[in-house]
Parts: sequence; structure tokens; C-alpha cells
Amino acid sequence: MELFRILEVLEICLPVFAILGLGKLLAQRGHLGENQCSFINWLVYHFSLPALIFNAVARQPFSGFWDPAIILIPLLAVGSITALTMLIAKAKGYKGGLAAAFVFGTFWANATYIGIPLCMNAFGDSGEEKAALYNAFVLPFFIIIGYLLIGFYGAGHGDIKIGARLRKAFINPILLSAVAGVIIALIADPFRTPTGELQLPLPIISTAMLTGSFLKLIGSMGLPLALLSIGASLKWEQSRTHLGMLSWSMGCKLILLPLLTLLLIQWLVPSANPVSKGVAVILAGTPNAVACYVISCQLGIEKSFVGTILVVSTGLSLFTIPIWTYIAKGF
Repeated sequence: MELFRILEVLEICLPVFAILGLGKLLAQRGHLGENQCSFINWLVYHFSLPALIFNAVARQPFSGFWDPAIILIPLLAVGSITALTMLIAKAKGYKGGLAAAFVFGTFWANATYIGIPLCMNAFGDSGEEKAALYNAFVLPFFIIIGYLLIGFYGAGHGDIKIGARLRKAFINPILLSAVAGVIIALIADPFRTPTGELQLPLPIISTAMLTGSFLKLIGSMGLPLALLSIGASLKWEQSRTHLGMLSWSMGCKLILLPLLTLLLIQWLVPSANPVSKGVAVILAGTPNAVACYVISCQLGIEKSFVGTILVVSTGLSLFTIPIWTYIAKGF
């Protein structure tokens, strides 16, 4: 391994995990409690992430959305992992909420709060744009497949039917901001030069630049706040249950899913943009999403096991993410 590449990987990964650690420290000192984390999550979900994703999607050429390494390959990898872990769940006799949590815990990645900062650190603005595309078009499928698995295994409680859950999954600020960004990109596409620059009247260009700067500032503000909230929410005492299931789940999530994503890219789209390849692998290797835990709490889906997945995957990713980032930067 070249020393400069190892240092580059540390420069990419350490700031993200340092902010997670700071959030945990602030929580332990009583400065970042449940109410503050709840407000941060609300602010990031409803404002910061939609602003970041809309801004990143809207400014891209419309042709840039058809990127199989960012959209098609991750969905194919997630589908394969889901099928595999459903077979494992059946062979092991896992049922109900525990089976649902086991399966969706193997693919539901924190591609937003942890993934976007990692990709920005690794590839700059182009990494942010590709990560935004991933979050816009792949992330909703995590939620949809998760709800389908809950319905399939007959898990959860409450009066919300599976159809209503799926409608709610489609109508959320992140997906709506992505759709709005695609519409703006489609409208702007006829005015782009072959080099991608917009040929529009100066007042429109100036307004777009000012709006983009504002949205980028709002979006950038939310990412470190989200990392602080995740760090504060981690409860390490939850990490001592279901060790057998946990081993299967962590192996699939942190090792098999990014490896499968890498192999599928190399096999099916070897000529894809290096940034797209790298971003897809890094995002596949991120730990489990906080959204898993939130939805599990709302629906009564093995909250303790999902909390364990969240904590352990985040802890183990301290070691696995630098490896995948090193591989991703070598494309």
C-alpha cells in the first residue's frame, strides 16, 4: 500500500468518525440530549438534506442521471443480498419481526448522514453529486423493501396498512426534492452547451447561482449536525444480543454488499466513471441507517435487535470503511 493513499483515506474517514465521537461525548456530558437530537433530525430531514439533494441534482446535465453504476448496480446488489438473507432467515428459522429486521439490516445503509460526507471528502463536488443521485433514486427503495419485508413476515403492530406505509415512503422530503431537481434539470437541458454550461440570460443565471449557494450552505450545515446526532444516539450497551444473527447481518452489510457492488460494477459496467464506481462502493459499505431504528420503534419491529445492528455496524465500520475507501480511490 502506498503511504500517500493510506494518509488520504485517513483524511477522508477520520473527520467523519471524529464528529460521531464528539456527538457521543457531548451526550455523555449532558450537552446533547434526546430533545436536541430530535430537533436536529427534524431540521436535517426536512430542510438540509432536501436542499443538498435538490441543488446537486438540479445542476447536473439530464444525461448524467442515467448512471448504472450509481443506480442500477446498487439496486441489483441490494436485491441479491435481500434474496440471500431471506434464504438464510428461512434456513435458520427466523420469523416475524426478527426475520424482517435481520433481512433489512443487511442492506439498509446510512448513505446519507455518513455516506455523503465520506463521498464529499473522497471526491469533492463530483462525489457529492453522485452521492446525491444515489440518495435520490436508491435510498427510497431501502424504505420500500423494508416495509415489504415487514408485511411479508407479518411483523409490527398498529393500524397502518402496508399500502399506506409505501405511499408514505414515496411522499417524503428527500424524494420530492429529487423529483423537483430532475424537473429543473430537464427544463434546463435544452439550454446547455456541449460542455455543460448554461446559455441563459444573465439575470436567470445570477438568480440560479445565488439560490444554489444558499441551498448548498443549508445542505452543508446539516451534515455535521446529523453526525453529532447519530453519535449521541448510539447506545453501546445494546450490543450484546443475538450474536449469531448479528454476525451474519454484519458480514453481509459491511463486507458482502460492498464486495458484490464492486464485482457487479467491474463485470457489467467496467467503463463507468471512476467517481461513480468509487461512490457506489463507499455508500454500499456504510453502516446501518438510523432510519432503520426509527421505523422499527414506530412499528414495534425488534427495537433492541435493530439498535444492536446500528451500534455494532457503526463501530465496525471504523475498520471496514477505510478499506473500502482505499479500494474505491484506486479505481
